[in-house]
Amino acid sequence: MVAIPAWTTQDLDPKKILLDIRNPRIEISEKATQEDIRSKLLKLEGVLDLAREIVKTGGLFHGERIITTVENGKQVVLEGNRRVAACQMLLSPSLIPEEYVGRFPAATSAVKSALRVINADVAPNREAAEPILTKRHTERGAKPWSPVAKMRRAVRLLEHRSIEQVAELLGTSTGAVRKLVKPYQLLKYALDLSVWTDDERATLENEKLKTNPYTRFFTLAETQRILQLSFGPNQNPVSKLPEQVFREQMTAIARDFLLPDPAKGRPRCDTRTDPLAYFADFLKTPAGKGAANAVDEAGLKPGNTQQDKNTRTGKDTSSDASKPGGVQPKFPRASVFFENLECHVVDDNLIKLTQEIKTINHVKMPIAASLMTRALFECALVYKIKQAKKWGEVIKLGPEKKVGWDPSLGDLIKFAKNFDNGVFAERNICKALGSHLTDQAKNYLDAMTHLKYQGADSTALASVANHLRGTIKYILEGN
Repeated sequence: MVAIPAWTTQDLDPKKILLDIRNPRIEISEKATQEDIRSKLLKLEGVLDLAREIVKTGGLFHGERIITTVENGKQVVLEGNRRVAACQMLLSPSLIPEEYVGRFPAATSAVKSALRVINADVAPNREAAEPILTKRHTERGAKPWSPVAKMRRAVRLLEHRSIEQVAELLGTSTGAVRKLVKPYQLLKYALDLSVWTDDERATLENEKLKTNPYTRFFTLAETQRILQLSFGPNQNPVSKLPEQVFREQMTAIARDFLLPDPAKGRPRCDTRTDPLAYFADFLKTPAGKGAANAVDEAGLKPGNTQQDKNTRTGKDTSSDASKPGGVQPKFPRASVFFENLECHVVDDNLIKLTQEIKTINHVKMPIAASLMTRALFECALVYKIKQAKKWGEVIKLGPEKKVGWDPSLGDLIKFAKNFDNGVFAERNICKALGSHLTDQAKNYLDAMTHLKYQGADSTALASVANHLRGTIKYILEGN
């Protein structure tokens, strides 16, 4: 029987602990120094506020040890990088980056005495620690990993493991792992461009960066055809366009979808941006002609036609189709149920529900379709409330002393429809949730669940889907 390497508990000097260069919270070069890591943590991870809190309370909070492992004969912190970095600079002010010297708190001798030794759980190796790190940062406890940090961590795990091993380690499917890797490789392509100013790069490296509009844009068929885009074995973007042309287009997309417009305070483009309209000028260039031909062969209309211009400017062209030689627009078939639904957020439940509900025949299987609609609507609201970091507030609304209370669909709707609760940034979504049509939809879905599937009706279900589809789509697009 093979002996399982043992964990130990040790008291360590924070100044002798190395910060983790593979910390998924930050994007940093493999050649980065400890000074570089401290600077990144200060700039992006709230270490300055953490240091102030440590000074205010007289030391670290009790109850949670950091996690380290020994690599190349040195202790490396796997869990608790922010705490260790703060302790190092409080103990040795010479380590504080120049731009933070005036703002970083000074530790009293009593605080320094409390920080000279830090209690650590020492893992036998990184692999042994990974399940614990996953649990801490996906459930209550340590500061949760952002979507970008989750992507970055999956990619780094894949450097030394198969996709099946990573999926097992993260407690998810191989498909979900792939959905983490491809968006990150697209983001990494943008990060590796040498065109950014210091301020722009700081924005792009911030783990709070909203990446969904950018990564979603590359899932659209028109974008892939115009950029002649495919993905390599490691899910890295590859194009048949000339390298310089592709780089210029990727730079423009990153700038338009990720960086805030100084005038508006938000990126110029979002999840509603039409690829044909976006690439209209590019398709007129010599380099874009091949892409325009690919679009034509696919049955799509390039963005430089008069019809596309009229559509984008809102001009009524309904009569043009009857004119000789007039443009005959092609529109996708409208959804009756959820046939065209797409999930662009990283959530296993929503991904699975979206895949299944698209394929179900709500006319032939109204009961199953009704139950799936309720599950999708409820999971979407739960995801959005948790994304807004409001789940704790929902739980507080439950009955006192009732441990394990689980909010109902009605509870979720009631909380989310209140604009002041901060779940949705757009009042129209809150108004839709507060409408009598949502009440009717909820009553129908409740009847399917609680009244033994009485009154299953495909026509009524189609009406419910038609009303809820906008809110569900809004959430699944990552807004």
